[in-house]
Amino acid sequence: MSWLDRHARITRRLAEFVGHWCEKLPVAHVCQLSGLHWETVRRIDTRRLQARLEALPEAQPRRLVMDEFALYKGHRYATVVMDADTRRVLWVGEGRSREAIRPFFDWLGAERCKRIETVAMDMNTAFDLEVQQRCPNARVVYDLYHVVAKYGREVIDRVRVDEANRLKHDRPQRRVVKRARWLLLRNRENLSAGRKPDQAARTAGSQSGPDDRLRP
Repeated sequence: MSWLDRHARITRRLAEFVGHWCEKLPVAHVCQLSGLHWETVRRIDTRRLQARLEALPEAQPRRLVMDEFALYKGHRYATVVMDADTRRVLWVGEGRSREAIRPFFDWLGAERCKRIETVAMDMNTAFDLEVQQRCPNARVVYDLYHVVAKYGREVIDRVRVDEANRLKHDRPQRRVVKRARWLLLRNRENLSAGRKPDQAARTAGSQSGPDDRLRP
């Protein structure tokens, strides 16, 4: 019978209907819509996704993007790896450690790993260590947000603390520097006239010159 797959208990038309709505709605909602059991809908959706994956050509990525996302409350995370050129999701795995992404590189294989040119990621994980080991020709690219945040914490704020310590015998000026943390970290365009970081530094009597101390 053309309208019924072998060993199937529902028609192809109903399976297509369920698969269509599984692309748009959670499984529980599709169960309510179709009147089918949750496990039946899940199996239909799994077969649909498996068939779509099998039809895809083998991935040949050159540039990768790695990121983590929360699975549940309580700091449980998963990692997703995507082809930056095609925007195709290549792999999803539980965890966000170096060990968690090893199965992805095992799946990719040594030859395809050698062809990876760049891998973009944030600075919260040890992904870069695994990338450097498994992809010898790849360059790690950190996202701008974390680069700027790290620079603010480890450079700008470190200079502020050092200057405050240097002015420990001049309490009025030391107080100005100590209170300038958010003034220094805030974007210049978000500051009102008269509240620029260089003006705060001059007020504090910095002898080293803020432009020299804060240059990357």
